[in-house]
Amino acid sequence: MAVTLRQMVDADVAPATLAQVAAFEALDLSSGVTPRTVTDDVLARMHGRYRHFLDHDPAGAWVATEDDRVVGAALGLKREQLWGLSLMFVDPSAQSSGVGRRLMDAALTYAEGARQLFILSTHDPRAMRLYATSDFTVHPQIEGVGEPDRSALPAPHRTVRDGSLADVEFADTVDRVVRGAPHGPDQIRMATDLQMFVVDDVDGRGYAYLREDGLLYNLAATDDDTARALLWRCLATVSDLGRCADVYHLNAEQQWAIEICYRARLRVTPGGSAFWRGGSPPRAYLPSGAYL
Repeated sequence: MAVTLRQMVDADVAPATLAQVAAFEALDLSSGVTPRTVTDDVLARMHGRYRHFLDHDPAGAWVATEDDRVVGAALGLKREQLWGLSLMFVDPSAQSSGVGRRLMDAALTYAEGARQLFILSTHDPRAMRLYATSDFTVHPQIEGVGEPDRSALPAPHRTVRDGSLADVEFADTVDRVVRGAPHGPDQIRMATDLQMFVVDDVDGRGYAYLREDGLLYNLAATDDDTARALLWRCLATVSDLGRCADVYHLNAEQQWAIEICYRARLRVTPGGSAFWRGGSPPRAYLPSGAYL
């Protein structure tokens, strides 16, 4: 049966989620990694992500179907002149058949008019090859994971306060400086669902989001020192909660963050690469895997 591509609709959310879980479980197993448990809360979060794109970027949401069964999907977002690929996967049953390339081509139609395009890739060599042969430049990355060493946390040297929905406009102002485009509706979603921290003083401005499980979700700052203060605050919060920290998307531009991960005794290992076209990774910026 031939695979058909079309734009996603709400009825695709549940089956696309199941295909996504199957794809990433297969990737983990092929890499010798134990797949993460997919709880009801995780499924709900995944459904919310799909519906966020259907609400705000419907032209960037695509599915591949075979005999009316979802076997792949791509979610692309566009914020002014910045385009990003939030998610792309192919069910194991349809991999290595050209479906990924077709989804990529469909997703890129939504990038028309964008000046900067970027993708946060998994370590899947097929995905990396696809992006590298789609006129993107690869930026290798590492990641820091583990329980922060409490004794390594420095005394606060900047005022980092709790943020809220009232800080969304401020955060988008920082985004414009750091990455050239706001997060817009993504900022509202993150501020609603996540713990937010803010620095706003004469020395710099920035914000960070932290998920309750210890994942650093997004960080942007106008300078390295402000970014350091935010990352240390996030790690201190994770330590207070007695949880492990996950700090992803560290490349050569984020030496300030790499140093902190080592100082906090996190386990630093290779991670999925970033791919950019028309730009390069901003320095004081750790993007969200979902909302870039």
